[in-house]
Amino acid sequence: MGNIVRDLIEISGIADTFPSCPRAFTEMSVMENLKIPDHKPEAEQILKVIAEVNVLSKRIVETPIGKSSSGLISTGVKLVVELNIREKIVYIANEPSQPVHAFENEKVVSSYIVIPKISLQLTPGLSDIIAVEAFIEDIFVKLTDKRDIFKNITIFLNASSSLFN
Repeated sequence: MGNIVRDLIEISGIADTFPSCPRAFTEMSVMENLKIPDHKPEAEQILKVIAEVNVLSKRIVETPIGKSSSGLISTGVKLVVELNIREKIVYIANEPSQPVHAFENEKVVSSYIVIPKISLQLTPGLSDIIAVEAFIEDIFVKLTDKRDIFKNITIFLNASSSLFN
């Protein structure tokens, strides 16, 4: 995981590498308006954001087969994935002594990956032979006022399996 600095904010958790030639993947954007907890002081400046994403669960679901007028293709099979996003935001308090404070946030989100049509019968354990990796592509964070923070995390989800070859 790499660290970058953008607008004087250190951002940690962005992936250094991504899969080469992925076949079954999706991208998602998770936006959130965060409030600094009431027991914490107001913020003057954000110093650092640390984030990680982990796969909680996955399952295969059958869907209609087709192609939409906008070009979206449905193979009849999707892998539904639940993710846990954990993050820590470190900031300078809006006080004369400028102490450093932090708070943590956690959020569970769902997404799906359209996967190639599988010639096997769909059984409950079939998703166990599909590996799912989650990569953070980008993190944007902005202090909108002394207690509110806008944050957006862009995630790349990749599914791989010998079933797709």
